[in-house]
Amino acid sequence: MRLALIGPSAPLRGGIAQYHDRLATALAVRGHTVARISYRRMYPSLLFPGRTQYEAPAASAPTRAGSGTLPPPVALLDSIGPRSWWRVAALGARSEVALFEWWHPFFAPALGCVATLLRRRGVPTLVLCHNLEPHEPMPGGAMLARLALSRAAGFIVQSSGDAARLRARYPGRPVTLMLHPAEPPAPCEHAASPDAAGRRAACAATFAVPPAARRLLFFGYVRAYKGLPTLIEALPLLPADVQLVVAGEIYHHDADHYRALAARLGVGDRLVLIDRFVASKDLACCFAMADLVVLPYWTASQSGVAPLAFASGRAVVASAVGGLPDLIRPGETGLLVPPRDPPALAAAVTRALDHASEWGAAAARAARGFTWDVAATAVETLASAVSAPRGAC
Repeated sequence: MRLALIGPSAPLRGGIAQYHDRLATALAVRGHTVARISYRRMYPSLLFPGRTQYEAPAASAPTRAGSGTLPPPVALLDSIGPRSWWRVAALGARSEVALFEWWHPFFAPALGCVATLLRRRGVPTLVLCHNLEPHEPMPGGAMLARLALSRAAGFIVQSSGDAARLRARYPGRPVTLMLHPAEPPAPCEHAASPDAAGRRAACAATFAVPPAARRLLFFGYVRAYKGLPTLIEALPLLPADVQLVVAGEIYHHDADHYRALAARLGVGDRLVLIDRFVASKDLACCFAMADLVVLPYWTASQSGVAPLAFASGRAVVASAVGGLPDLIRPGETGLLVPPRDPPALAAAVTRALDHASEWGAAAARAARGFTWDVAATAVETLASAVSAPRGAC
């Protein structure tokens, strides 16, 4: 099939951009012609809370896909530039089916307009929902979401809860549940070391993390809904040899806020903040230095961190919110706890640390079932179901 994927692509940074490019590659490997249409401007600078929206591209050869080469993305879409929306639709109209990434209603006017224009040209659109609703409330967000999502011919979601909500809102339209794929990060410079303890210490030194007997990792952007305060409040309830490393750019409050909270609780020396975006080349080292990954989210739709932890051979303790129960098998690949409950979180972390090696190995085995080929097959099947000859819509 000829497919258009509309969403952020490298050098735009973050999990959704990485997801977009990896899915495009997997579809191309399966023999499809894939056009990637990326953002020329994603967030206006005034609305972006971080330091930069871009990651330095890794030096690599063009991605090979089947017998050809996956073309580079076209940076065309301007989230607040209506003239670009018509150009995106014109380019997308060369495909049989378009798929766009959805995670925030801020993009609804642009994506809703593109989907409407494509539908008029006989090209159905699929929506891949990373977050059905935004993590932080947005005025008029629900109305904007309906504006864009109502134009879709079908949906791909990554949690059973989102699947149920979309089936209720848009009866008769196909909804495919596809768990977030997992893939081990590229090996780090210490990967060849046969000594696991030495590799762990070397990776910690790479991030200037002090030595610790046991180490927890909170990974990803620090935003309000991710519940970092709950994890810090659980830290005094954990054995004194447990260190917490927070690796990700801080969007909510600042580093001093979390340091002050830890200091008030008497665990300031056990909290390490790596307040920056962790580049792809550093991911393997980041997970290798940890014994356990903890996701104390207050709310969630799904998480790309949990599959990444699994693929890195790390078990996960997480709140039982959103799509996290779809991923974690309690007592096998991690544990689930109620949100906003520091004592329950501390008890689960203590138990999981005792089983870190066993459950980490089980997590790595589970990750083998969350492949990009499975994801590409799901997209392919849904695209075939909604595609129609031109003029039929």
